[in-house]
Amino acid sequence: MFDDDVEVVDAKPFKMKQGKIGSLHDNRPKTDKDKELAKKVLTFNLEVMKMGHDKPKSVEELEDRFTDYLTKCANEGMPPTVEGLALCSGWARTTFYEIEQGKYNVEFTNTVKKAKDYVCNYDASMATLNKVNAPIYIFRAKNFYDMKDVQEIKAGPMNDPTKPNNENDILSAMPELPENSSASPIEIENIGDFGNQ
Repeated sequence: MFDDDVEVVDAKPFKMKQGKIGSLHDNRPKTDKDKELAKKVLTFNLEVMKMGHDKPKSVEELEDRFTDYLTKCANEGMPPTVEGLALCSGWARTTFYEIEQGKYNVEFTNTVKKAKDYVCNYDASMATLNKVNAPIYIFRAKNFYDMKDVQEIKAGPMNDPTKPNNENDILSAMPELPENSSASPIEIENIGDFGNQ
């Protein structure tokens, strides 16, 4: 594979940076407490995956799976997630999202939306109680629950009191001419619609 004249250099092992935002970090459990948590989460997820051993054959079966998953979350103190719903459903996560959008298997769409709304409500409740980091909630809300930042922009003629809307407004805004003035009144023709400029 290599030419004989290629020299292999002894490279130093790659060391990951830790603790800085945007840097690579080692996510392996470091303490016994971290290892126990990882074990609990992995065991939980394996059990959830077994719930979705195959695709559901009916809406009732899917509802039962979601109920079992959410009950399991409550009993074990694990937060429900959209990913967990997809895992227990028996569909791939992308398929789960497409079913929610009604692209196919539309008989399951309302059930998927209802279960997802339950998880959305859980996330919102935890955020309101200040138990979820705000950026994490915002990310989940935008990416999973179709929420978005909205800026309201009103288009159309503005009701600016300094801009005249018609010729009567212009005439009423003009000062009265003194009686002994030699100035002649201004004649207004073809003004147009000032309110639509």
